[in-house]
Order: sequence, then structure tokens, then C-alpha cells
Amino acid sequence: MPTVFVTSATGSVGSALCQQLRALGWGVRATTQNPDSKSAQILKEIGVELVPGDWDDEEALRTGLAGCDKLFLCLLPDLGDFNKVPARAKNIAALAKAAGVKQAVGLTTLGAFAVEEGTKPPAEYAPSPFFTQHFHAKKRVEQALMDGGFDHWTILRPGFFMANFLEPKIHMGYTEIRDNGTWTNSMTETSPLGLVDHVDIAQFAVAAFQKPELLHGRLLAVVSEEPLVQEALDQLAAAIGDGRFIKAKFLSDEECAKVQAEGGWRFFSSETCVRYMSDYTDLGELNELIGGLTAFKEFLEREKEGVKQTYLGQQGG
Repeated sequence: MPTVFVTSATGSVGSALCQQLRALGWGVRATTQNPDSKSAQILKEIGVELVPGDWDDEEALRTGLAGCDKLFLCLLPDLGDFNKVPARAKNIAALAKAAGVKQAVGLTTLGAFAVEEGTKPPAEYAPSPFFTQHFHAKKRVEQALMDGGFDHWTILRPGFFMANFLEPKIHMGYTEIRDNGTWTNSMTETSPLGLVDHVDIAQFAVAAFQKPELLHGRLLAVVSEEPLVQEALDQLAAAIGDGRFIKAKFLSDEECAKVQAEGGWRFFSSETCVRYMSDYTDLGELNELIGGLTAFKEFLEREKEGVKQTYLGQQGG
């Protein structure tokens, strides 16, 4: 059975991927800064081999990569230094290649399309200078895998995480939904919102690992469903179940420009390029690749304890 080295193994995508790979009987290795954390302990219980260390600890990385056949690269962005993460990706790719890894699957962002020749949105809706740097940093992460000398590589570019509506990701700029019953965003009433379930992302990674030729060389936009924003918020309110209404508040181009001028960093609160992200997705192909993509209603039902905890302050029993 193959062995996969998974970065960000304790994150939402990484943990789902570890569970799916272990269910197949595959070996899984990862580094962790805190082997005693609850998330690390859960991975240990399913047979993931954990090496203490971080992404800058070359000795830990070499130990974890030794004997691995495949690499899953998912690195959190550093919005204070756009050079740091691409440098990490290049180093990890080099260490993986030296360890004999043959295949790499990387996770970046759907927004990378917005800075590529041939896929850019209209000039008037280009990303702000700040997010242009962010997206280019993601593309440099991708390039590190493309240039890594692997036999096969695949890049997954996910849309808006369904889990952003829940703890703990809701604190990454979305607490307005919980606290005010509104979501101020840069979409429009008719713009599809490309939602993605982190479990689906893991399934696409597994599909690529199982059949390396299938998605070799692909920059694959990954979403699970594309409802309108208000439709998604209505489904969330229904799942909370206390009679509340959550209203979508759409910013005009001028309002988005004002937020950017004031130094706003929240992607869905100021970047008009998100209105065009559905141009890069193909739900038909995605369904053919793994089948049974998760609808937002299904996600909310599966994560109903998280919904209660996030919006009603109730712990699961």
C-alpha cells in the first residue's frame, strides 16, 4: 500500500484526507507542532504516524518523508510575508523528491485563476493589489510542485469552504453572520457562490492519488455546489432552526473600492473578482470524477452539532 505525507494534517481538509486514506489501508505520515493536541490524538488513533516538528524543520520533514510515495501539500498563507510560503513549498518539494516521492497533490485557491493569462476577469474587476500578491504567492506554491520533478502532479483549487460558516473558521472574517444576522459581501444577487465541502476536497485528492494519470497536470477548480448567496444563507438559517433570518448585503463596486482603500483584507467583503469564480468551475466534470458531491443542506445536517455550537452556544451531547 502507498504511504502519503500529508501537510496540515490536523486541519479540516488534512484530517478528512487522513481518514479517507487510512480507510483504504494506506500509510499516512505527517508533522505536527503539538503531538498532544486533540486533533493530533485523533489522527494517532486511526494510525497516522506523526513526527514532531513544523514546515521549517528539515530534519522532521526528512524523517516524515522517508519511505513515502506521495505528497499532499497544503500550506496556510502568510499575509504578512508573501515570499515565506512559496519558499516553504519549494523546500518541501525538494525534500520530497530527494526522499523518492513520485506524486504530489497541492491545495491552493480558486482565486489563482484571477491572475492567470487567459482566465482573468474583466480588468475593472481585477483583484486588489493586496490579493493580487496573495494569488501570485499561491501560484508560486503551485509552480514549486510543477517544477518539483515528480512523475505526476495535480493542483486542487477550492472555492468558498462551507466550514467558513462554522467554528472555528467563522472567526476568519465571518462572525457578522452569527452576531448581526447579515453577511456583507462583494457578490451580487445573481452571482453563484461556489461552496465546497472539505470532505469533498479530500475525495478529489484521493482520486488523484489512486489514479495518478487521471488528473495529472490539472489545475482543477473544486466546488461542491453553487447556490445563490441568499439561498445559502436561507439554508443556514433553517439549519439553525430558531426562526432567525440571515440577510445578504451586497456591496456595489464603489463600496468595494472604499473597503479596499480603507485597508480591508476580507476577500468576500471587498473583492469583486469573486463574482466571476463560477466561470472557472465545471460541476458536471466534478460529479463525474467523484460523484455525490455534498450539497450545502447535506453538509449542515452532517455538521449539525457544529451548527448548534456556533449559533446557539450548545455543545453536542
